[in-house]
Amino acid sequence: MTLCFLGPRVDAPGVLAQGPFTLDDARRVGVTRRQLQGGRFRRLGPRTYARAGLSETPELLLAAARLRLPPVAVFSGRTAAWLHGLDVPPCAPIEVTVPDKTGVSARAGLSLRRAALEPADLVCVDGMLATSVLRTLADLALRLPLVEAVVVADSALHSGLLALTELDAYVCAHAGRKGVKRLRRVAELAEPAAESQMESRLRLVLVLGGLPRPEAQVPLYDAEGHFLGRPALF
Repeated sequence: MTLCFLGPRVDAPGVLAQGPFTLDDARRVGVTRRQLQGGRFRRLGPRTYARAGLSETPELLLAAARLRLPPVAVFSGRTAAWLHGLDVPPCAPIEVTVPDKTGVSARAGLSLRRAALEPADLVCVDGMLATSVLRTLADLALRLPLVEAVVVADSALHSGLLALTELDAYVCAHAGRKGVKRLRRVAELAEPAAESQMESRLRLVLVLGGLPRPEAQVPLYDAEGHFLGRPALF
């Protein structure tokens, strides 16, 4: 069983230097709100802080957000996609999903959604609870413009996070669910061989413009069998 990080416990003043912490954490080790407003610390969000010398990385911001969330909350959308290693902005805003009918109020600075979550939808990535790659793509297919959803799917397929057959199987298994029709269209347009976001966007301009779908990364050889090159689209 994989254990997920739900926020550090502060037991000594020195621990405040290692990562984000809450106002209550600080008070437990004798640091006052007034001291937190000085130059040694930086506010990351409501009642969350970090040592001023720590770089404000996505990892730091997500760890700080985790401190403000209940255990049932999971990172989702583009935040989850970034945790899975995809090149998307993770904190603009930080996206979070909580199970349906959960009495969780909104959190300032976070995009919080309520949705049904199955056990298979949840994974632990670098110590953070997030939606699975398949669930993440399904959510993004519903929220993003079609082209951008396909760009993310291409990246996930090319990086080996999943296979196109897995995406097709997920679509079939969730027929009738809200947004699955859009995910089916994303799967139809996706290309595992695509090597860049701009390549994906160019392919979609051609296909959605009514032109035949080009082949991706096709090796070319001369009459004698010598390798000539491998154009992105052919």
